[in-house]
Formats: sequence, structure tokens, C-alpha cells
Amino acid sequence: MKNTPMDRSKTALALGAAVLALVMWSGTAIANKIAVEYMSGLTAGVLRSLLAGILALAIASSLRLPRPTTGRDWMLLVGSGVTSFAIWPSLISIGIERTTATHAAIIMATIPVFTVLITHLLQRRLPHRGWWCGAIIAIVAMIVLLTRQASGTVAPLREPTVVGDLIILSGTFICAVGYVAGGSLSRKIGSIATTFWGLATALIPLVPMFALLASGTVWPDVPARGWMAIAWMTVLSSLAGYALWFYALSTGGIARIGSLQLAMPVVTIAAAVLLLGEAITAEIATITAAIVFGTWWAHRRAD
Repeated sequence: MKNTPMDRSKTALALGAAVLALVMWSGTAIANKIAVEYMSGLTAGVLRSLLAGILALAIASSLRLPRPTTGRDWMLLVGSGVTSFAIWPSLISIGIERTTATHAAIIMATIPVFTVLITHLLQRRLPHRGWWCGAIIAIVAMIVLLTRQASGTVAPLREPTVVGDLIILSGTFICAVGYVAGGSLSRKIGSIATTFWGLATALIPLVPMFALLASGTVWPDVPARGWMAIAWMTVLSSLAGYALWFYALSTGGIARIGSLQLAMPVVTIAAAVLLLGEAITAEIATITAAIVFGTWWAHRRAD
């Protein structure tokens, strides 16, 4: 079948939407790093998801997006919402207080590996042996990263720590659990409905958590830079990014668009160098390349 001008136009729009979504998501670690300069990591993570949840609830209600109809589907929604939009953002913010945006981006690149592993474990079957080759490359490279000692390769007071890296790593596993639950529910009510209702569901633990944390921050002292970082994570990372990504997947195809996500750590690291003054060494570049390659290989052999 020939590619018509309309088909080419749709493909170009899908690619544009995907790239824009990836730019938004790649800036998450940078925005997080800025936000934790003015408030605790837990406060930043909770506030970001709280504001996104309020907006998502308003949008989902006004658009009357479909909701779960069975008890099992409601459990999937709650599980997806709490893990993906409450626990995961909180852990990444806490972790990024104690490590660099560069390290966070590299570790977060392994989310697809954990997602496939959890999916197969739930289905009680092992992934393809080719998947294991890619996964082992990515995991070994990440272990090297975790055991690497800070050696002045980044700006003072911005050195990575093993504790911070491990918190980010635990968060990636939690995030993968949420992706699996959300993916299962998306087949019934759609990806956008799952995301927006999931954000709304996350308000259940987020509201009381923020009430407890709010007094720990002197809010009038948070400058415009800090609020811009929170706004980026709320509007762009949590809402606009997902909407653009789902449009790109549905229009451009999952196989073609999905692999673009592997570019995220590279974009984030470049932004960390330009905006945060974090330095890149040959060692970090090699580890990043190994994790991206391993994840790409595992992605190709996932079934």
C-alpha cells in the first residue's frame, strides 16, 4: 500500500508529538533538581503530583472519560495511580536530592527492562533468551554506575551518592509496576482515561501527605525559578507529555514511536550539562551507551 501525502503528514505529526513529549519528560529530572533546592524532595514530589491530580480530575470529569466498571479494574486503577503518580514521583524527588540528574536519567532508562520482567513474572513465563542478553548488559552497566565513587566529576555539592542512586532505582521498579497495571487497564478504558483517572486516584494519599508536609516549607521564599520547575513537572511532565505521547503511539504506531523513548537519558544528560553544570566523563558516557544499548536490545527481544 502506497504512502499518501495524508499518511506522511500524520506520521510527521506523530513524530513531532513524540519528540515534544520526550523533551518534556527529559526535563523532569532537571526540574526536580531545581525544585529540591527550595523544598524537601518529598514535598516537591507530592506537590507536583497533587497539582497534576487536581487538573487531571477536572479534565477527566469534564470530558467524561470512561472509568472502570469492575472491582478488578478499580484495583488496577488504584494500583496504577498510587504507584505511578504518588510513590514514583516522591521517590525520584527524594533520590534526586542525594544524586545528580545525570545519574537519575541513566537509572531511569532501565524502566522498560523492569516493565517487561514484571509482566512476564505475572504471566508465569520467562522472557525470550535474547531479552536476557540485553537486560544483563543494562543491569551490569547500572551496577557499575551504582558502585562508582564520586570523584569530583561533577560540580561541588552535586556529587552522586549510592543512597540517592538506590532510591531512584527502587522508584524505577515501582514505576514499572504502575506501568504494568496501567497497561492492563488501558486495554479496557484507554490510555488517556487510565492516566488521568490514575492521577486523580493518587490524590487519595497525596492530600493528607501534603497537609503534613506543607509547614516544612517557607512558601513565600520559593522563587519564580522553583515554581517554574514545579509547573514543568505538573503541566508538561504529568499532563501534556502523556497526552502527546499517547497521540503519537496511536497515530504513528507503538513499534515505531516506542523506541524513541530510548533517547530520553541522552537528552536529559545534555540538559544537565547545559543547565545544571554537571560534567560528563568518558566513564559516564560509556555506562549510558551500555544501558541504552542493553535496553534497546531487550526491547527488540521482549516477546
